[in-house]
Amino acid sequence: MTPGRWTELFFLDEATAFSAGHRPCKECRREDHLRFKRYWIQGNPSYHFTEKTKIGEIDAIIHGERMNADKTKRMCERYIDDLPDGVFVVWEGRPLLVKKDKLYPWTPAGYEASIDRPGGVHLTVLTPGSIVNTFKAGYIPQMIK
Repeated sequence: MTPGRWTELFFLDEATAFSAGHRPCKECRREDHLRFKRYWIQGNPSYHFTEKTKIGEIDAIIHGERMNADKTKRMCERYIDDLPDGVFVVWEGRPLLVKKDKLYPWTPAGYEASIDRPGGVHLTVLTPGSIVNTFKAGYIPQMIK
């Protein structure tokens, strides 16, 4: 790991990285980084950020949304019908990717066969709330499914 620079992490796909509270790298994925920042600002207007806001301020918010004080994963409950593609949820004790009318069970080796997306339920959401808002604003994460 490069001290004081960035965290060198690799994920199955971008949706998986977002569920863990990470964003596109400014150095190796500059265009995606700028697009993410633009949609994050658009999707989270209550912060009153602009394009000139330093990414560290956004990172601090995302970090606060992904981790509790005791270092456990912070999660929230949301109505499934309000969730955009790319969000990760917990259904029947498993992490699943939301994509269109399907849920894809996640494993470290890849996604398993889809199941139908249930309607009218509240589910535990793994993806930080401001990132969910970013997806709703129009950022479409890369997904291998």
